[in-house]
Amino acid sequence: MISGIKIGSNVRCIRAAASGGSLVQGGLYTVADISPNRHLRVKGVSGSYMISRFELVEAKTGKTKKAPFGQVKAVTVNKSDIHDVLTQYVRFALGIDASVAKIVEKFPEAIELVLSSEATA
Repeated sequence: MISGIKIGSNVRCIRAAASGGSLVQGGLYTVADISPNRHLRVKGVSGSYMISRFELVEAKTGKTKKAPFGQVKAVTVNKSDIHDVLTQYVRFALGIDASVAKIVEKFPEAIELVLSSEATA
């Protein structure tokens, strides 16, 4: 365990620069592996990255809190990032260890997320 971060920890990217677009600034990830030279591998992203690019996200306990951003009504997400954003929602908001594999438009007001399991044998 390094800096409180261990395999299975939830971490937030605090420095995405020079990651070739693999990491998203503020993105939430699950640690898949930690090397002795302080590099992390995170689920759903190829490559390894210095631990200093991440901060530990404490597990939520008890009651949920309102979002700190107040009156925000909408957020714009680039289409190229939508799978990553929805995967983070599935993992951290819904608590499902899976990735978004496909997005299906079902109704004018809803979409269906097709998930792929992240469980390892």
